[in-house]
Amino acid sequence: MVRAKCRVLLVDDDEDDYVVTRDFLVEAEQFDFQLDWVDNFQLGLQEISKNQHDVYLLDYRLGKENGLELLQEAIKIGCNKPIVLLTGLGDHEIDQQAMKSGASDYLEKGHMLSTILLERAILHAIDRKQFENRQLELMSELATANQELKDFAYIVSHDLKAPLRGIASIATWIEQDYGDRLDSEGQEMLHLLGGRVRRMSDLIDGILQYSRVGRVQEEKSVVNLQDLLIEVIDLIALPVGIEIAIETELPMVFAGKTQMQQVFQNLLSNAVKYMGKPEGKIRLGHTERQGFWEFYVSDTGLGIEARHFDKIFQIFQTLTTRDSSESTGVGLAIVKKIIEIYGGKIWVASEYGKGSTFFFTIPRLLDTY
Repeated sequence: MVRAKCRVLLVDDDEDDYVVTRDFLVEAEQFDFQLDWVDNFQLGLQEISKNQHDVYLLDYRLGKENGLELLQEAIKIGCNKPIVLLTGLGDHEIDQQAMKSGASDYLEKGHMLSTILLERAILHAIDRKQFENRQLELMSELATANQELKDFAYIVSHDLKAPLRGIASIATWIEQDYGDRLDSEGQEMLHLLGGRVRRMSDLIDGILQYSRVGRVQEEKSVVNLQDLLIEVIDLIALPVGIEIAIETELPMVFAGKTQMQQVFQNLLSNAVKYMGKPEGKIRLGHTERQGFWEFYVSDTGLGIEARHFDKIFQIFQTLTTRDSSESTGVGLAIVKKIIEIYGGKIWVASEYGKGSTFFFTIPRLLDTY
């Protein structure tokens, strides 16, 4: 069986330890180790900076300096290879410092050390460092993606909304200056133009809101959901003929107030928008269930066919035609995203023509402030 090659650098000021390490590695079964040895701090740092080895073994005792200092210097110059610190028996405090400083592992020298232990420690150190490096790569990719999303949101906000505002202004000028000269068809076209501009503006706002959820870290505080709900009801300007009944005293939670406001506002606005008739009733309340608060928002509106239950939570998905509704298809997607950030879930129960009930949960842990 062909063994994998592995270049190892040992930094140790004791030649006897080098000989022992070399003999152990010669007997290894999984790797074909090539061991290089330097006996002081400066030569060790010099070799590490060349990045020519797969793993580094640093003895703690290196004359005036020590292996822990060499470990820290190696990391400062960008070493991304696994480093194992070799310490004496009972140096547990040093072992802990080594791990906190970025060592992949530590080994106690002496009679307990063996070929199996040394090879296993090197293998473990390589695996651990590869995992750490992959995590760093993923975090870097995530940071890049977040920055691109932030840049995209900025471009959408400024570069797309500016011409939209210009179109809306021109439409207003035409209506003011030439409205009396337009026939009914012309006025209808002008009305449609204004509606399309408003819809595009709402879509852009929806994209920006959706992109901010989870990316913008809102400071959490104690939120009285009962008080917040009353504020939300005032905000949505409830039409005459539609009533809202709060059936339970809502709890206080530790969460982002704006996000909680957005959840209730979107759900209530959705219930009003799809009531489908001048009169209707919206009921809202909560129960406690297995460590979660379970909230419900129930309406007597149009209802939803079961085949659309999943679709309504997807961004830009609406159940009505664009011309018959000003819905952007973003509101419920934002609610779902917020609820999932808090570790909850959202679903709907509905019968077409008889109304819908939206349920969502939030862990009760959020109220342990």
